[in-house]
This record gives sequence, structure tokens and C-alpha cells, in this order.
Amino acid sequence: MDVHAPVRAGCMLTRLFGSQAGAPPPSPPPASGTAASDAGTAAQQQPGSEDERAASLPVEQLAKALLAGNARGQLTTIAAGDLGAEDSKVHSSVVSYLSPRGEAPVVLLGGAAEDSQHLANLRESGKASLATGHIAPPWFIQRLRSTGWLPRRIAVLGSLEPLPAGEVEFAVEQARKACAAAPGLAAALPAASSLPGLSGFRLAGITQAVYVDMTGRQHSVAPEELDSCLLDPLALSQHDLLAELNQSAEWQAQLQLFCAAYLGVHAREVLLTQADRLGFTLLGAPAQQAQQAQQRWRQFRIGSARELRGPRQFRELLQQMRAEVADAAGAA
Repeated sequence: MDVHAPVRAGCMLTRLFGSQAGAPPPSPPPASGTAASDAGTAAQQQPGSEDERAASLPVEQLAKALLAGNARGQLTTIAAGDLGAEDSKVHSSVVSYLSPRGEAPVVLLGGAAEDSQHLANLRESGKASLATGHIAPPWFIQRLRSTGWLPRRIAVLGSLEPLPAGEVEFAVEQARKACAAAPGLAAALPAASSLPGLSGFRLAGITQAVYVDMTGRQHSVAPEELDSCLLDPLALSQHDLLAELNQSAEWQAQLQLFCAAYLGVHAREVLLTQADRLGFTLLGAPAQQAQQAQQRWRQFRIGSARELRGPRQFRELLQQMRAEVADAAGAA
């Protein structure tokens, strides 16, 4: 178990969690440590304690945030017609979908050549699955995989029911309004010019949902919990926040300072993998690479004392942390 003694943080920060990856995923989740920042002293916690869980979203909310925060996913339908022994029993391809509030997704078909096979399959059976998550942009996936960790994802299984033609345009319009403050996600929505050729299908009657974390571990989520749980207010802005902090040399340097000041960890490279109303998750590469397995990239969780109501409050948290680190450095 790792325990990190942070510098004294301001009123917004209560706890900082660090966990070490002793081996790359999908090995079991590593042990974790906790430090109480507003006391300025380290406090040891048992892995999986209530204090540790309190700084992370419940699994069903993590799953819902992934579903709402993306607009592209892999659709799988049951192949139609008489199939030979060598024929695939299913057809899979990447499609557009809408779920800006984490509701049952609306799958959009007709904009690509591969969609025609799905449309033919759905005439015989509506059973389908949709998988999405950290599948884009390519630069983020490449960096994440290079750390030894895996992209988080969610898969839902249900039945696709066709929407009336007029509802497709309305669903896209509502999604565009919901993404008004999330340009990264809005850019992934279908263009207005493509709407006349699209057919919409709602994945209703979801019977199974599975969330896969960054270690590759699968977590079953009850469909009713996925439907009724809170949608995190940072879910739709995830693409923008990850790009803003991971592609900025200035913020990369600042995140390294956060690791050093709050966690006592000197990282030569960092990657923000998740931001939500309770804080954010980082991966850090140790500054001095050693031969031991424990020197691989490690995962850290930094929690906020107040729930963040949106991306603006998240940025304010980062600015306050930046000021705290600068003040601490000036006082040293």
C-alpha cells in the first residue's frame, strides 16, 4: 500500500488517492493509499474502504458517463438469411448513436455502406449490442495503451426498435443542444445534411450492461441502475477536457507538479484519463525508470471537497491547485 503525504491543500481538496500498478492490466487492481490534505498529514486506509470509494463515481455512473459522453460505438446485429458453416453469425461495425443524457441510445444507420447489412439484419431480428467508451481520438488511445492500461468502455445489450422518420431529426437536434458546451462531442454528431438519409433505432429493453475498467476487469451493471442513476455533469465535456490538459505542454507540466506537491510522486510524464464531479484520475510514469515491475505507470486519484457542477468548476479547481502549489513553492 502506498501512502503519500501532500502539501497543505486549500478548502476544495480533501483527499488524494494513489494506487500502484504492479503489473499491466488486466491484472487485479492494485493496492491504494489515502492522504487527508486539509490536515496536511497522511492517513492510512484499507483498500476499498468507504473513504476511498467516496472519491470515485459508482460503477453505474461511470458507465452512464461513458455512454453519454460519446457519439460513436460498435454495433453488433445478428446476421440475417441462410448462413453456411463458415459464415459469421453476427455483423459488427462502427456507427453513430445519440445518448446525451445517458438514456437508451438512439442508433443512426444509413450513412455508411456497412449500415445496409445492419438494416437487413434488423428486418429479421432486433437483437443488438452497442459498445463504446474511450475509442477516440486516436492520439489519446495510443498514449493510453502505451502506459500499459486499457481504454474504459461499456457494452449494452437490448433490442433495436425503429423510430418514426420525424423523430430522428428531433433526436439529433436535442443532442446538439445538449452538447452546446461540449464542442468535442458536438463535432462527432451527424451533420444536418446527412439527416434525410438516416434511419433511427432506439436500443430499448436493455437486458444487460457491462462496464470494463482500465485494468480490463468487467463489472456487471443492472439495467435499471444504469437508467436511474445520476449523469455526471462533466460527462459530455470529457473529450474537451482530455484534449485541453493532455495536449498542452503547460498543463502537462502543471499536472506533474500536482503529482509532486500533493502525492510526493515525481512523474516524468502524466496522462489525465478521467474528470468528473468528484475529482480526476491521472496516470504517471515514474521519473526514474527502474527494472522492477513496480516502476510502470501508476494510477492516481485526486478528489475534490465540493462536487463540481460542470467543466467551469473543474477548471477553477485546477487553477486553485495551481495557486496553492505556487504559494507553497514561494514559502519554501
